[in-house]
Formats: sequence, C-alpha cells, structure tokens
Amino acid sequence: MEDLLNLPKVSFVVMTHNFTDFVKDCLESIKNQTYKNIEIIVVDDCSKDDTVSRINEFHTQNPDLNFKFIQNETNKGQLASFLNGLKCATGQFVCAIDGDDILFPEYCAMHIETHMKTSVALTTCRQAEIDENNVIHTLSSIDSPHKKQDIFQIDNKSFKEFQNYRHAKGFDKEGSSVKVLDNDKYSFATWHWGPTTSAMMRKSVCDMLLQLDKTRSLRITADKFIFSFCHLIGSSAVIYKVLYAYRRHGSNYSLANPVMGNKKYLKERTQNNYFRNNKKIRLQMFKFISENKDYFREKINKTNLILLYKKIIFSFDLRFFKGLVKSLFI
Repeated sequence: MEDLLNLPKVSFVVMTHNFTDFVKDCLESIKNQTYKNIEIIVVDDCSKDDTVSRINEFHTQNPDLNFKFIQNETNKGQLASFLNGLKCATGQFVCAIDGDDILFPEYCAMHIETHMKTSVALTTCRQAEIDENNVIHTLSSIDSPHKKQDIFQIDNKSFKEFQNYRHAKGFDKEGSSVKVLDNDKYSFATWHWGPTTSAMMRKSVCDMLLQLDKTRSLRITADKFIFSFCHLIGSSAVIYKVLYAYRRHGSNYSLANPVMGNKKYLKERTQNNYFRNNKKIRLQMFKFISENKDYFREKINKTNLILLYKKIIFSFDLRFFKGLVKSLFI
C-alpha cells in the first residue's frame, strides 16, 4: 500500500528585494531541508543591488534543484510577488519565504506532518532571531506566536556546545506540541501567527487569492491579508517549536528591538500602520469576496459564503485591541 502513496510537494515562493547579503543563505537553507519533495520559486521585485546575481549564482551551483526564477518588470510589493510565484507553483503546499530569513532543516517536515494531522489551511511556528551577521540573539523570540514564559532549567554546558545551536538541549531532539486555532473561536482580523516565513499553507486555499487583481493597497504587511484569508477559510495551527530564524536588520518594515523583537518597540509609523490595517482588513476582505462572490459560491457553496461574511463583520478579539492600545503608552 505504501508504494501506491506519494508524499505532497511543497513549493517555496521566495520573495526578494535588495537582499544581496542574505539571499544565498536563505536558498541554501531551503536546499538543505530534510524533506526533499520541494520546488523553489524565487520572485525578485526589481532589486537594485546584486541580489539577482546571487540568485543566478546559486542556481548555477545547484543545477539539479527544481528551481524557477521570476523577475517582476516593476516593483509590485510582497503580495503581488507572492501571487506571481503562486501561479507557477506545482506543490500541494506553499510557503511564502522572505529572502533574508533562514530555515532550519526540519522546518518543512514538521509543517507537513502538522498539516497531515490537523487538516487546517495554515500552519505557523516559533522563531529564533538573528542579525545581519547571522549572530543569534535569541532562540525563543518574544515575537513568536502565543509566546509564554517557559519554565526550564539550564545545564552547565560549555559555550562551544551551545554554538551548534540546533543541537542545544531539547531544540531539535524533542517533539513539539501543536495547537489548532479554530476560526470560530480565534477571530478574524486579529493576529495569531508568526511573520511571513513562519507559515506553510494549502495551495488549494491560496489559489483562491489569484482572483485578487488589485494589490497596491496591500503592498506592505501582505502576510496579514494572506494568513487572515487562510484562517478564515480553513482555520490554522501553531507549532510550538522554533523552525526558522527571522533576520532583523535596518530594512525590516517592522523593525523592533533587535534583541527581543518586542512589539512595544515598533517604529511609530509601523504601529500606526498596524492600527490602519486592522481597521481596513475587514473592508478589504469583504470587498474581495463580494467582487468574486460567484467564484466563492461555486467553491464553497452559498451557506458557507454567508458564514464568511458573518465572520468578517462580527468576529472581534478585544484582548488583541487592548494590547495594541497598551503598547502605545508603555
């Protein structure tokens, strides 16, 4: 029976823009996944540095990889870049990867296993934080989804042993817990996940986003729209394990304290945009689905279409908004 079954393919859509110093490390980390049924689709959004040269160099050095390269004719933003890559994706699952992040080898395998056991539309994971020079600032980022103050003991180990960070005690030897976030309980238009690179999505759900023909208003924080849509359609799940390293550097849109990633240190314009995005995402999502209501009615039937409208309009999480307001006064 096992010989009759095939493992699903994962499409990594890597989005780059002026990532000369980081993109090869990102691509190498995808190549080194323990889960091998993958393809890599790189979408460059009009980089003005040597990013394209680094991408071509990687491709030349790895001719056997299932690899595609797309260059946008004009700078279109993150969401449009992801959708361009999605059109070329052939996997059953897809990841939107920021070209400056680094995946740990077990990233893909653990996401796939979680999808197989939960049937959600979106899985997300915790993150480590690194800087421009690949120096680790924390293995347990405060910006990770559902971060709690873990209780643990520290063994008296040598620093040399710690340097091999993936083999630190419990980091990649122990299993991880998973929490399913049902969209009836975890509200639409709030944030339950990690940044863009943290997630793996079912391509069948993401393909519905190809009906979106206007992306300019979503150039920034595209992950908010994509993740919220996936969660709205099929719920999501959090993997309580660090599976990738988020890079904080001078070009991050949401640059916070580089050591902790604490949201209360966000730049003022970023905080203002978060407020704006949380107010407008309901309208944007409602408009998107309404403009394509015949398509969605055919895909999910009329009853479920009405339920989508209700969740978009009426679901609220007061704790989330209290947290945003509180962050302005700390």
